[in-house]
Amino acid sequence: MLWWPIAKHLVDFLAAKPEFAEPWQVYPGSKGKAKEYPCVEVQWDQESGLSVHKSNEGGITLWVDVWVPSDEVEPDVVYQQQYEVQRVILDSLRDWSDLLLKDLKVAAKVDCPGIASEGTITRPTFGCSIILTIEWRKSRYV
Repeated sequence: MLWWPIAKHLVDFLAAKPEFAEPWQVYPGSKGKAKEYPCVEVQWDQESGLSVHKSNEGGITLWVDVWVPSDEVEPDVVYQQQYEVQRVILDSLRDWSDLLLKDLKVAAKVDCPGIASEGTITRPTFGCSIILTIEWRKSRYV
């Protein structure tokens, strides 16, 4: 079972990126009303493929939620901000997967099967969820 070490590793990785310096915050899990905006929340959805005998591989689904505040009537500006943050995160996943091998001794195949909008119900904040699936295997070579 590796959902927490992998999720925490992603939080630390994103928080260290210059694109997520102040005023951005990167949180493990949802902070509910205690969060500061703009922010990224890495939430755990599920882990599969666990064995009580010897778990050398499995699968994890994480949701990377991006929250941007905006009082704009038209969502163009905030959509552009969300798009730019989504690009930063998606473009960084290969480097993150390399660090998982180095830091946690876990080989990982990371995919993004989709990005879901939170719509406009959460105004004045706009949110989206980047869905990540991670197939992991403990490395025998490191």
